[in-house]
Amino acid sequence: MGDLFEAWIGDDLLTPQALAQAADGACAQAVSAALRQYTDRGHALFVQHGNRDFLLGAAFAQTSGAQLLPDPVVLVLQGQRIVLTHGDQLCLADHAYLRFRQMVRQPQWQHQALAQPLAARVQQAQALRAASVAAQARPENWADADPREARRWMDRATSRWMIHGHTHRPRDHWVDGTLRQVLSDWDCDGMHGAPPRAQVLWIEVSAEALHVSRQSLT
Repeated sequence: MGDLFEAWIGDDLLTPQALAQAADGACAQAVSAALRQYTDRGHALFVQHGNRDFLLGAAFAQTSGAQLLPDPVVLVLQGQRIVLTHGDQLCLADHAYLRFRQMVRQPQWQHQALAQPLAARVQQAQALRAASVAAQARPENWADADPREARRWMDRATSRWMIHGHTHRPRDHWVDGTLRQVLSDWDCDGMHGAPPRAQVLWIEVSAEALHVSRQSLT
């Protein structure tokens, strides 16, 4: 559901040249290869874009065997309609980010960005990452998902259940019979100073009902 990668600056991260030019190249290729092993065993894999990996494209999908999903999308299980979204569009108070998002999601902007040499994109991604870390260090910049906007999304989708990430505040929000489940981010090696974390949400389907549980992979 987005941000599978810390930064995805183009599908050419999967090329041999990326191993020499991009620090994230080896990680990108290792993760994509692991996903391919998963899909080659007959499993279906679906990926949404996040704010860090919105440039995931057709080459990544082909390499990993994943199917890229729109955002939002509705998952139907046992008659339940579940809205799946990365969650960044729900953070209405983060005006600067939403302006940035609108710009970088434009096909023309993406075409121009991907036309730049890989080394230039590496430098730009490092600068954006540093700016993001600095902004997150200030509590006043921690915009959360707007609950009324989330409710509007569910109403439009005829749903009472939403699952999203992005905000890094894992919790179950029950409001007037609706459920909004927020997942944690993943930091399996504790690179950002916090304890390692990698939370998943399991939804098991039985003949009688859906069984939902949170689990940690760390």
